[in-house]
Amino acid sequence: MAPCKLNSTVSFGHGDASVSRSEPENGFSDSLSLFHSENAVQELLQQTPVQGSDDHLIEFSEALRTVAKALRRAAEGKAAAQAEAAEWKRRFELERTRSLQSERKERSLRENNGDFEGGRLEKSTNGPVLCNQANQHFEEGCLERICSHEVLRDAQPVLDCNIPNRIMRKASFKLSWRCKGENSDQHKHDIVYFERGNITTAERSSKQISLKWESNPQTVLILTKPNSTSVQILCAEMVRWLRDQRKLNIYVEPRVKVELLTESSYFNFVQTWKDDEEMSLLHTKVDLVVTLGGDGTVLWSASMFKGPVPPIVPFSLGSLGFMTPFHSEHYRDCLDSVLRGPISITLRNRLQCHVIRDAAKNEYETDEPILVLNEVTIDRGISSYLTNLECYCDDAFVTCVQGDGLILSTTSGSTAYSLAAGGSMVHPQVPAILFTPICPHSLSFRPLILPEHVTVRVQVPFNSRSPAWASFDGKDRKQLAPGDALVCSMAPWPVPTACSVDSTDDFFRSIHDGLHWNLRKTQSFDGPRDL
Repeated sequence: MAPCKLNSTVSFGHGDASVSRSEPENGFSDSLSLFHSENAVQELLQQTPVQGSDDHLIEFSEALRTVAKALRRAAEGKAAAQAEAAEWKRRFELERTRSLQSERKERSLRENNGDFEGGRLEKSTNGPVLCNQANQHFEEGCLERICSHEVLRDAQPVLDCNIPNRIMRKASFKLSWRCKGENSDQHKHDIVYFERGNITTAERSSKQISLKWESNPQTVLILTKPNSTSVQILCAEMVRWLRDQRKLNIYVEPRVKVELLTESSYFNFVQTWKDDEEMSLLHTKVDLVVTLGGDGTVLWSASMFKGPVPPIVPFSLGSLGFMTPFHSEHYRDCLDSVLRGPISITLRNRLQCHVIRDAAKNEYETDEPILVLNEVTIDRGISSYLTNLECYCDDAFVTCVQGDGLILSTTSGSTAYSLAAGGSMVHPQVPAILFTPICPHSLSFRPLILPEHVTVRVQVPFNSRSPAWASFDGKDRKQLAPGDALVCSMAPWPVPTACSVDSTDDFFRSIHDGLHWNLRKTQSFDGPRDL
């Protein structure tokens, strides 16, 4: 728009009072003149006698006040606009100066071929040289200072009006997982790196995990679902095939060995254990575990190992089968593929639960830790009162559960009791703890998903009307009296289960086949259409 001249005069007739306002040459109003105009209006209002009976004078005074307000707003707006324009102009000039300085500096660096490996620049005749001393005087007698307002950007030249031609390097750092103290053996590996302003993850829990045998498996443990004739027949056939064709050592449960010997004396080579102490050492002898049953058989096999768990190959002979992707009809091909390797596996995290009694005088009087693969449930049992549970996460108070109870679930158990209570379905490879209330007497109590490194403590308060009951994977119920607490954290020994394809494909196949997730008729194509 072309600049224009605009001269205007505003006069108010009372005595000799008059106000003159002129616009500047560039088309912008002078805020100072607007301010003087407002003052003139105020003086005019003070000099004009207003009689209560004269309505015209009252209206005229109100109009003058409106004009004064409008002039004040206009002056403030134009002053702010001028200040903003000046600030943008200053920024533009500063950025242009920085760009020019940067280009000149890069040219100078290429010509001089300087070496930048120290802590800051030292002046010399041959060009900039890095110096490692923090407060060192230069030969010219000047001392450089690092100012707090300098901006460091990936070894770009940082310009300052007082310190020209400075190049600073951005400090790199590394982030690590830390859990329960610096000296903990858990989560020691680095997960993220920082380089030139970018943070990238080095490891992700969602990566597909592959198992490759470094030596051939020698011993297989077979666990079966009880009271099933079809499972007994399949077990005998599988034991015979593994022994004759693969030359493997076979371990079975004491009950199963009795069943096999009842059928034939051929199975004398089958081994078993006599007591819990021998069973606790199975992980040192067994290379592979085969389960014949449903998800309950997988839970039973996991509960047998209080520490490390060998890889488990679960065959589907149950009802739903969220953790049993293999079909028994093709067990020969499946076992050949597993024994040959490599195979894709899913690391299913377990919860480690401690029941701490209020009456216990020391830690040696507390109950033994319990490992669960699905969930631990704290409910009201046979009591008709609401359960009252105080929940803490890493010693920070979370909430007080008032309802039928609470479920602390792994992601593998997200499709079990937690799903029935309204919890979300979570991929089993995600390291998390599900916090799901059971029928809470509240409209705003929604389930939570907590990170794997937290420790959850659920305590029965002393003012509770009744005790609570805890069950672990649906069994081993324990009473929690007022003052007792249940402490849960992620166990360091996951359960590795073999995958038919991979963990993601098996997960979606299980919820489609087992739950018919999002199954509905397809919308007809011959209905109304958008034109």
